[in-house]
Amino acid sequence: MNPPHTLALDIGTRYARLATAEPGAGPPRPVSLDGDVPGEGLPLSDTARGRPIPALREAYGAYLAQYGPPAGAVIVLPRRSARALAGPATDALAEAGCPRVRAIGTAHALLALVRHTAGEAADTGEYLVCDAGARAVDAARCTLSGRSVLLRAGAEETGPSGLLGTAFDRALLAAAGLPDDERGHRLLAAARREDPDGRRLGLAVARATGRPDPFDDTVVYRLGDRDITARTVRTSLPPLIDAVRRALAEVAAPPDATERPPLLLAGGLARLEPLTRQLGESHRLVPLPADVDAGYAAAAGGALVAAGLADPGDRYPYAVRVRTHTRRAGRLHTEELELAAPGVLEPGGDTVFAARDGRPAEVLPEAAARRPLRVEAVGPGGRPVPLPDVALPTGTPDGLCRVGVRVGADGAADLVLRPVAQGPNAEIRLPLGPLPVPPEN
Repeated sequence: MNPPHTLALDIGTRYARLATAEPGAGPPRPVSLDGDVPGEGLPLSDTARGRPIPALREAYGAYLAQYGPPAGAVIVLPRRSARALAGPATDALAEAGCPRVRAIGTAHALLALVRHTAGEAADTGEYLVCDAGARAVDAARCTLSGRSVLLRAGAEETGPSGLLGTAFDRALLAAAGLPDDERGHRLLAAARREDPDGRRLGLAVARATGRPDPFDDTVVYRLGDRDITARTVRTSLPPLIDAVRRALAEVAAPPDATERPPLLLAGGLARLEPLTRQLGESHRLVPLPADVDAGYAAAAGGALVAAGLADPGDRYPYAVRVRTHTRRAGRLHTEELELAAPGVLEPGGDTVFAARDGRPAEVLPEAAARRPLRVEAVGPGGRPVPLPDVALPTGTPDGLCRVGVRVGADGAADLVLRPVAQGPNAEIRLPLGPLPVPPEN
């Protein structure tokens, strides 16, 4: 791999998928590592499996040993764990010597991939984004607004066993009389590569669904000298399909919506033609870019972001303001000071400070007044959505301060006070928590 190169890492339940992208080099491509399973990624060790940070360190270590350090990396994280893992994950790679690391959510990575390919043709408005993998289906409803992608609702379903895709693969291996081990999964991955678009599988399952006798006995996969039939796939699919539908129903648009948003489906289970066909009957599916495997789609989107070729759009699309008090002619007046304009705040980005008339705004904190600070987001139509009130701590500097807001890599925001006379090392951060999603109506 020619330097300087960048990297994206998507850590799954059983495999780590790494991808890279370069300007003018075509679509993002999987990174080949010693010992990986083609089409699936790098198998994680038993000690790292199920432990995201050790698994991340293991995968990054394997990459370093083979290719050397990248110029930067993006870690793609599922919505359920993004807030808790973003900080530890970026710290882990920084400690390993990666010079430029950021974490983004799976939905942002997938939408960055599609928007990069579609360009200006990408629709604004609502999208359903669904990542269906070995552990769970992670669904989100997103709004594309200018440069921003807002996650409006999210849901997760794991199926009856608690492990969605894993349970499906175990059922296939058991039907073939094979153990759920590394060899069995390699055989299953090899069989799937022989039917890369899933058409043969889809046709066989469709026939068996309509006429179990005689089509249930059709061989769909051959694992060494063992066969998997259409019946096994047909009878193992319903829990998986039901889980995806439940997750999508949970994030569905409001009942008064005029139409259902298009669906972007990715993840290893999105390779199953029977699943995509059934979902296509009720949703308008957004096609993934040509030459991008559904299992590697999140890593591919992350690779574009790492290379600076795509924007994840994970900026907060609404303004944030704080209520201030001004004394004029001996009377106290309440005013709203905008801390950040719409589409400016970015997870892990710099603090955004308030300004008036193009100049930094300065305020005089009054901790002794014991008056809570009122911070709010400005929702659609100017409707304010309050954040939890915060109070200035004892010992707050009594001089003029710049006031701003910062969003950490974990998505939680802080109100920042920076004393004008003392410089950035003396700043005070007051936790605000996650920025709210304003109501749609």
